[in-house]
Amino acid sequence: MNKADLVLLVVCAIWGTTFSLLRDSLRSIHPAELMALRFTMGTIVLLAVFPRRVFPLRREALQRGGAIGIFLASGYLTQIIGLATITAARSAFLTSTYILFTPFLAIPLVGEVPRLGELLGVAIGFAGLTLFSADAGFSLRPGDLWTLGCAVSFGIQIALTNVAGKRVDPVALSVVQMAVGALAGWTIVIARGGFHTPWSQVPWAVLLYLSVVATAVVIALQAWALARVSPVRASMIFATEPIFAALFAVAFFAERMSAREVLGAAVILLGVAVTILWKPWMERREARRAAHLAMPRS
Repeated sequence: MNKADLVLLVVCAIWGTTFSLLRDSLRSIHPAELMALRFTMGTIVLLAVFPRRVFPLRREALQRGGAIGIFLASGYLTQIIGLATITAARSAFLTSTYILFTPFLAIPLVGEVPRLGELLGVAIGFAGLTLFSADAGFSLRPGDLWTLGCAVSFGIQIALTNVAGKRVDPVALSVVQMAVGALAGWTIVIARGGFHTPWSQVPWAVLLYLSVVATAVVIALQAWALARVSPVRASMIFATEPIFAALFAVAFFAERMSAREVLGAAVILLGVAVTILWKPWMERREARRAAHLAMPRS
């Protein structure tokens, strides 16, 4: 594993903490209001900490960040809409199905054809996800459809960030993405007739964590790391997100992991390992073969 892989694992760990928190928060605040506040606060934090990384804002950062921000915003919005009617565990599973979409989205968006090892890792990872979340089922209720839309949006966002992160400062790219998310959230809030949740009922402590850690920090780290790994490899690492979500629920919400979930988590990790290790293994194999052929024959 390289540094970018480890950064993406940290991102997954942080994301894993958000499902249960979002589910609880939606009992007191509308999804669009939560999204508007979350992205506004996240944008302000990054601007305040790294103003010189953002200004003067380059046209390419504005264009690429704006395009990615549309899919980022649609992903977050559809996810929290879905969370209003499905469980946190089911949301984590359905969101992680972007490991199926990303390899095929990467072909037209990035011009990258997945390798055999990556496809094998995706197949193993999805089998692990299915085993891990067997109780989630495969029915297509409205909440499920919203969350599948989230998965497609995040798959596109991963692929586009892989390209943009190589050309634009990750902080500037992140600020523009979050600003688009904030704009989308406030547009929906205004269309609904304004902010209806009383300020005293807004879960400010949770919102602060979601905005600063799970949005500003995570999106900046993600933008940096996605420029250094392939979209398929990144999506496979992101498949560990439900594992972190389950561990968080066990640690703080008194839930338990069944033997099937532990086995599913192990299979997911196997898929990640295959995706990451397949290429260097094949390269070592070819090197040994070449060395063997180059040996003098007696």
